[in-house]
Formats: sequence, structure tokens, C-alpha cells
Amino acid sequence: MLSKVLLSLTGALALPAALLFHTELKHSFPERDGMLKAPPQEVTLTFSGKVTAKLTTIAILRPDSTEVLKLVVEKTADAKVVRAPMTRPLPPGRYVVRWKTAASDGHVVRGAYGFAVDVVE
Repeated sequence: MLSKVLLSLTGALALPAALLFHTELKHSFPERDGMLKAPPQEVTLTFSGKVTAKLTTIAILRPDSTEVLKLVVEKTADAKVVRAPMTRPLPPGRYVVRWKTAASDGHVVRGAYGFAVDVVE
């Protein structure tokens, strides 16, 4: 009985600790909810842990989820950073960066955030 309690307690403590080690997006360019005066020349994503550039995808969408650009991701000298050059300039408007990557621990992480180019409010 005591071994079952200890096993349950160990599992309960290990789960939150394991969640702390998952990679997450720390910084981005364009920034989340950023307002740019000019179209970005690239998207740069910085993660809390190492990611695999070959398994990373980045797409630029309109707010209605229509795909505008699918970018080619390049690895950088820092394994926590990936970049993707824009293949053409974005016209003024609101956009969403949708990304997906695989962390070095094998877990897939994904997310999306918005930004705007030269939008007058």
C-alpha cells in the first residue's frame, strides 16, 4: 500500500517538473501584436530550448486564416532560434504568424500570433 502511495506521489511530482522543460516561444520578430511601419524582411522565432529547423514550419496568414505565404525556415548558429526570409513584401494589413516546431525532446509545439503592417487606426 505504501509503495502505491509513493509511486502516485512521485508521478504527481514528476509531471509538473516535466512540463517545465517543454520548449516555448520566448521572442519573435515581428513581435506579438506588433505594429510595423514597413513590411518585415523575415520572421525570427526564439525558443526557450533547442528546436529542429528541418521540422519547423512558418506561415503568414490573414486574420480569416487564408494563407498568404509559406516560408522556408533556416537554421541559425543558435539552435534555439530559427529564421525565415519573406519571399515578397506584405501589403499593409493585419497578419497572423502560424508556426510549428519539434523541440529537441521530440515534443511538437505550435502557436500563432498577430501583427500588423502600416495599419492606421
